[in-house]
Amino acid sequence: MFFHQKNVLGWLAPCIILVAISSCGSEAERPETINKLRALGVEQSPVAAKLGDTVQLTFYLAGPSQMVLTPRVLIDSNARYGTAISVTPVDQNVSENVVGPLSLYSYKATVSVPNDTSTAARLAAQGYVRLRYNVAFSQGTDEESIVGDTVVYAANAPQLSWAAPTIAITKPAATASAGKVEIDGTISANGTESNRVSWFVSGGKVKNRRAKTTLWEDAPKGSQAIFMTVRGTKSGAFALKSLATTID
Repeated sequence: MFFHQKNVLGWLAPCIILVAISSCGSEAERPETINKLRALGVEQSPVAAKLGDTVQLTFYLAGPSQMVLTPRVLIDSNARYGTAISVTPVDQNVSENVVGPLSLYSYKATVSVPNDTSTAARLAAQGYVRLRYNVAFSQGTDEESIVGDTVVYAANAPQLSWAAPTIAITKPAATASAGKVEIDGTISANGTESNRVSWFVSGGKVKNRRAKTTLWEDAPKGSQAIFMTVRGTKSGAFALKSLATTID
């Protein structure tokens, strides 16, 4: 699970991506339309950790191309349901991958799970421990903060077998006709866990952005981008795919 916070010119407005993103934008600023920097999610490996593990984190954001993003590691002071913990950057720089008129930005870090008597005692008492991390990405006065949880279980817990789903965007193709464009994705995952789907596009609107199969309405002509994200409802395991397409 992750959250994002937007901070522009000192105004802080938290928005829970997983359950309340639609409340953060009007019809003119639809949640699925990316026209500025937008947090997409955090990939964790392993998905669930045990004491002493090092968890690999990849933070993903999308936005206009050629943004120069400055990452800033924070301690989440609002960690009401978990222990605030710092991450260790793997690379100081944010990587950029161009996708049509947008770019997918990624940033790698690690988090070390404590293996001390206090954490072990909490794990034994609760059955799990949440470690909350926070990294802010800024360009000028515009800042996007990604807050996430690493969940720690006992060494023999079945949750340690959780894995991220494997996903693909099957529609549209590399080219599509303007108007209503069908979009579709495939999901394969271990076990019987259900998944939450989210679609993001570079223009127009998605009829049902939470459905695996839906319509991309008012898709603008020209080079466009589409992103599919999937999260496990129990594990929070995250997967992302992107596609550049040309709308004729």
